[in-house]
Amino acid sequence: MADDRADVIRQVKEANDIVDVVGSYLSLRPAGRTFKGLCPFHEDTRPSLDVDPQRQRYRCWSCNKFGDVITFVQEHDRVSFKEALELLARRAGISLEKIGSSQPNSGRAFMLDTLRWAAEQFQKCLLDSPLAEAARRYLGERKLAGDTLRRFGVGFAPPAGDWLVRLAQNQRIGLESLEKVGLIAKRQEGEGYYDRFRDRVIFPIRDVRGQPLGFGGRILPGSPQIARGAPKYYNSAETEVFSKSELLYGLDQARAASDKTGYLAVVEGYTDVLMAHQFGIGQVVATMGTALNARHVQRLRRFAERIVLVFDADAGGDTGVDRALQIFASQEVDLRIATLPEGKDPCDLLVDSGAAPFQQALTDALDALEFKLQQAVSRSVDGGIEGRRRAVDEVLGVIALAPEMPGQSGAIKHQLIVSRIAQRLALKEGVLWARLEELRRAAGNRKLAGEAAHVAQVASAARSAGARDANGGGNSPDEPRQAPAPPVERDLLQVLLAEPELVPHAKAELAPDQISHPGLRRMLEGMYDLHAAGKCADLDNLRPLLDNPRLTELALRWQEIGRMNDNRSAWLARVLEEFRKRRVRPIVRELHNRLQAATDHDKAVELLRRLQNPTEVLDGED
Repeated sequence: MADDRADVIRQVKEANDIVDVVGSYLSLRPAGRTFKGLCPFHEDTRPSLDVDPQRQRYRCWSCNKFGDVITFVQEHDRVSFKEALELLARRAGISLEKIGSSQPNSGRAFMLDTLRWAAEQFQKCLLDSPLAEAARRYLGERKLAGDTLRRFGVGFAPPAGDWLVRLAQNQRIGLESLEKVGLIAKRQEGEGYYDRFRDRVIFPIRDVRGQPLGFGGRILPGSPQIARGAPKYYNSAETEVFSKSELLYGLDQARAASDKTGYLAVVEGYTDVLMAHQFGIGQVVATMGTALNARHVQRLRRFAERIVLVFDADAGGDTGVDRALQIFASQEVDLRIATLPEGKDPCDLLVDSGAAPFQQALTDALDALEFKLQQAVSRSVDGGIEGRRRAVDEVLGVIALAPEMPGQSGAIKHQLIVSRIAQRLALKEGVLWARLEELRRAAGNRKLAGEAAHVAQVASAARSAGARDANGGGNSPDEPRQAPAPPVERDLLQVLLAEPELVPHAKAELAPDQISHPGLRRMLEGMYDLHAAGKCADLDNLRPLLDNPRLTELALRWQEIGRMNDNRSAWLARVLEEFRKRRVRPIVRELHNRLQAATDHDKAVELLRRLQNPTEVLDGED
């Protein structure tokens, strides 16, 4: 019984191959005995993440992240060790009771279960309920096939204000859980809850693994809700699992197609995505009613090197193109822009003309710089010299607002951008560089003026923090320590993590308070506590006690290092001997000082004798 939890942790890890789990979050490609992918923990532009199926570990050679399958889920989903374990247990079909879930109605795993239940209810309503007749008719008029609706989990929320509330009560689903995931809300007057989605076609917003994280709702044409001011589109409220500024609709379905095409296309509407997939163009996703941003690009880059942003011919406008150019200029991404003929949205174009025109528009997409250049030059055709000058400023002004890319890669990209502008507008590169710097300074001055008050506040807060530190404040044990751990303390944890059976030998001789580094002291205390409780003091049992991704990552690294030494008993003996010497040193220094100051011969002889036997010195001081 003592090690049941560790056994379940091992069972969960064995049931969740790290390549399968990491591959469900991002694209991995074989690279010898390991797999490579773009690291999700920093703005990776070349495959830096190494996933080792033999050791069941991952490592980023750029940002230095390291860990196992549980650590990856902890870091990626920003959850606790326990929640990561629950998510992986559910993925493998392992009962939550086995992992000791004391809070069955909380945490990310339970939120995902609640969202999955709601998605099923919405879809059942659309497919089977008489309440959804108008919704089925509307979707039929949009030419969306039943197979497409089923594949994307499209559903319907009836107009009644408490349909989902009553359904949950009948099926004994906790209303608090529905409120937590943003599906219902408390009434302002009186008791009870009301449904947030009413009389809407429901589009589940799923992560790359197909799990619903939230919903988008399109109100039915002619709904009485419109007269009351209801918006055409309505998204789930922001929750722990749903953030509309980061998610992309249809990415779970599009990621496989992107492997074949080499790119992902971004459109504006849910039905645009559905119709594109229905016509066999599966590399299409949509944002959640927000403009494409850097977080979207980082997520998309995990699956494709090229991104095509699709604009209606009438809707692209200057703002969308300028945002695209800023992203193009500030990140290592091949960002292109496609415009559709006849001013139609993708859904209408596909229905009216088939797949060929839409596919051709994607194929003919221009990179963001070329698109902006053509746009600016076309406006200056009849403007003479002044018109061409304005065209230069129009393009350079957008680039000046973009964050500068770091390193040589950024310098090369900006050099190529300026070179192309110079060629297209028949200008010297030096003149363009000078004007770009002027525009950057002007933009920087405006930004600095706006941030002056904020900087003053930060400085004030820093001074206050400094005063607290001077008065004895400092980092908590959970916060990263700036100074590295002493080598002997590091060696101790490496050997014990590699061979937990040696813990009682260390415990008999070494107290935790002899460890100066707070994180390592916490590890050692945890291992001692496990041993005292009759449990194996291994890392699987230790991790729930730490529940700190940084410490866990360190422990995993040191466990690997420790396992490289075959004679760990002798290693521990050397480490413990070094700790004895470390305890003796200050006592020896004190005896030396006393010996130099001694005037009595017998006392000097006694001090000299004690100095010649360090073990006796240590025993005497203890």
